[in-house]
Amino acid sequence: MNRRAAIDVGPIMRLLLATALAIGTPCLTLAQEPPEGTEVRPADEIPADIPAPPESAPPAEAPPAGGTDERPPHPETPAPLEEEQPTAETLAKTSYHWLPGHWVWTGAQFEWKTGEWIYKVKDMILVPPRWEWSGTQWVFHDAGWAKPGTNVVVYAPTPAPDPKAADNPEQAPAQSTQQVNVYVVAPPPTIWVWSGFYVAPLIVYPVWHPYYHYHWYHRHPYYVRPPAYRSARYHYSRTHYRYPSRPPSYGGQRPSTRPTTRPSTRPSTAPSQRPSTRPSTQPSTRPSTRPSSRPSTQPSTRPSTRPSSRPSTQPSGRGSGRGSGRLRGGGRR
Repeated sequence: MNRRAAIDVGPIMRLLLATALAIGTPCLTLAQEPPEGTEVRPADEIPADIPAPPESAPPAEAPPAGGTDERPPHPETPAPLEEEQPTAETLAKTSYHWLPGHWVWTGAQFEWKTGEWIYKVKDMILVPPRWEWSGTQWVFHDAGWAKPGTNVVVYAPTPAPDPKAADNPEQAPAQSTQQVNVYVVAPPPTIWVWSGFYVAPLIVYPVWHPYYHYHWYHRHPYYVRPPAYRSARYHYSRTHYRYPSRPPSYGGQRPSTRPTTRPSTRPSTAPSQRPSTRPSTQPSTRPSTRPSSRPSTQPSTRPSTRPSSRPSTQPSGRGSGRGSGRLRGGGRR
């Protein structure tokens, strides 16, 4: 009977499974694909105060440059962005130096560093960033202070004390009286790793620049956030769980390492199951079964059943008076 029922249920389950796969596969494909007509962001999502980008907008990925038969290419540094620069009169009135904005290679992409006021270093010159071939790889050196006649950065630029006025080219920061160490050793340079073929790195434009919004409008992969089900972090969190927690589908929760109850400051009225090693300060209401080795300082109200081995020093009742008199009399004799 059971075997016949299993034979009848088997084809039905296969049919239901095939139907679910036939319906679910197209649905998953449609969910993964972006909706039609969204290749370009609508114009109403872009703020109105953003200027229009130029017709020849730069790419969002750096092309190769400097490659020969003997050495591989390195990412080409993008053209500097247009920023407001201080006038010659402003530079003559201040004791600070203006460091223009420039692109910085972080090891994976180009990022724009806004211009700022920095401290001057005596007997040093300010050199711009540059690429250098070390014989085995390309090295990117950031801007900094170098000795006259060389381009080797010795000290890193030190920003002005006022962070609000450090990036304001129209007005230099006020003169500071605090002692600042301007001889800060330059950080190590970053390198470009050649993997055998050129992979164009990203050019991350600042948010205030129209190039940023240009690539955001045209949906460059770097400026478009993938949906949750496309993200690698989403799939990692769905397949990797921290021991000993269980997946959410099983209703498991991570056990807490904190105590379940807080220690109470009030004395407990419940009897303790563990014997205490500290003497109690409160009198006990239960009679003790062990003989006491210390004499009691309080008179007992219960008659004693044991004969006393010590003579009594207090007068007793009638019967005891005669005996005590005889003892006194005998003592006198």
